[in-house]
Amino acid sequence: MKRIMSGQSCSHGPSKTKVLVALLAIALVASFAAWGCSPKAANDDAKAPEKKAESAASEKAGDGVDELAAYSGFPTEGRFIDNVAALPGFYKNTEKNEANAKAKAPRRYTDRNGNLVQPVPADELGWNNTYLDADKRGCTSCHTLENALMSLPTYHRLIFFGYPTEQGYQNCIACHSDSYSGHKLADAIHTLHMNSTMFLNDDGNCQSCHYINPDTGVFDRWDEVKYDLYKGITDVKADELKASVSYDQTTVTPAENRIFKTVKDEPSQWLTDDSKQDKSIYENWVVSIDGDCENPVEMTLPEMEQKFGTVKQVMKMDCTINGVGQATIMQSEVEGIPLEAIIDYAKPKAGANVVSPIGSDGYDYAQMGIDWLLENDALIVTKMDGELLPNSQGYPCMIWVYKTSGGNFTKRISNLTFMTLPEDEIDSQLYVGQFTDDRTGEIYSKPNSGVLNYPTGIVLSGDAAKTVHLEGFADAWDEPIKKMEFSFDHGETWTTMDTPDNNADFWTYWRMDFTPPAPGAYLLDIRTTSVTPEGADRVCQYNTQFMFTVE
Repeated sequence: MKRIMSGQSCSHGPSKTKVLVALLAIALVASFAAWGCSPKAANDDAKAPEKKAESAASEKAGDGVDELAAYSGFPTEGRFIDNVAALPGFYKNTEKNEANAKAKAPRRYTDRNGNLVQPVPADELGWNNTYLDADKRGCTSCHTLENALMSLPTYHRLIFFGYPTEQGYQNCIACHSDSYSGHKLADAIHTLHMNSTMFLNDDGNCQSCHYINPDTGVFDRWDEVKYDLYKGITDVKADELKASVSYDQTTVTPAENRIFKTVKDEPSQWLTDDSKQDKSIYENWVVSIDGDCENPVEMTLPEMEQKFGTVKQVMKMDCTINGVGQATIMQSEVEGIPLEAIIDYAKPKAGANVVSPIGSDGYDYAQMGIDWLLENDALIVTKMDGELLPNSQGYPCMIWVYKTSGGNFTKRISNLTFMTLPEDEIDSQLYVGQFTDDRTGEIYSKPNSGVLNYPTGIVLSGDAAKTVHLEGFADAWDEPIKKMEFSFDHGETWTTMDTPDNNADFWTYWRMDFTPPAPGAYLLDIRTTSVTPEGADRVCQYNTQFMFTVE
């Protein structure tokens, strides 16, 4: 996956020049540290100018010691060229490389889902950790995104994945990359990190989150570029690939893999324990049908089900903020009250063009066009997979709409309010996941794709390493998927899977069986194409990237 949480370049603040100077200074400090000259030592020199001057005078007189030469084992006196005869005795290439690769072997850990994970590939020189410091870079090298959100000084809604994938900054940037949220991610992340005792005590600096692009000077997000910098990844060309790929649109998410997203109430009011469901809440839950309609009414859910009937549908929920390669998505069989019947009964007034499903927590994001709701078979869902809607999924009722982003799937609906809005105030783009990228201005993660059965960096052994089985999704909200392409050589060659007659009502669930030619690290790039309402191809501007190690 190609992005990291830290926002755009370090350019916020009163003066871009001052900030750039500060960032360069931090980068220089980091460089000094890499060569054995710590910031503390530099400060000590500043406090003792007489020692510095004394040292300089001593070296000038020829009495100084070349500390790096002594450290390396090379003679410390005489010209370098006069001592070349000593090189074969101590400069052991193979031993040196092997020792460093062993000392700088990437870390491994067991994640909360029980998966063994190695985020950085091993390489024969130890380059990735010696020179890139890769194990200490990027959001999830320090913390999970879930923990970060829960630790914020102000309330933020929480999203937990059901699928065993790692949540990345991609879910953050979808909302915070444009002006929609009003809160730029870069502003918050830079300020929080540079004022964090934890971050500073761990020697955090700009390069903890960024990569300074040598061609442009831009502070790239580390996860955008890390897979192009890593050594030790095995490339496999498409014509040599031993892999089979298939797909369907019918796969349903198991209960344990459903996403969870909080409502806006206080946590004490959240319903989170699915094993303790109070049926009286469902039986007595009242929905007010009101606003610009001829027949306003208040009804309980059982009354609505009796009056308007129910239907069953297999439907997907792809959240508005499902960033590149992320897992804020699921598909379920749901049962509920059709909005079409409710709209027919309520009789919208002349000119009324919107229904706003409003949650009991006051959430009213989804001011949705009546025509859109009718075209896409909207339901007030009360059951999932044949059971009452789980607490964690919005019990006792929630709206689901085909071809619509999950930000519109309001939980615990208390009102269905008919409204009359000017057409230019109806932001239909919010229905279909079309947030724009802060740097390119393009739609950020549409179409989208990802691996769902493993986190990136998974370490596989035994039978799981002989034939690597991957499963995942492709989706573009309201647009059908035209094809998926897979590459195991950093995008040089591609294997194509066409998806004819694709239906945007459902996700495209793909499966791959890949036989690795040898133990080692492999990188899967996924490139997905959808079809716009105008009939044009839309290719996601970012490939989904998924790395794994087999042994």
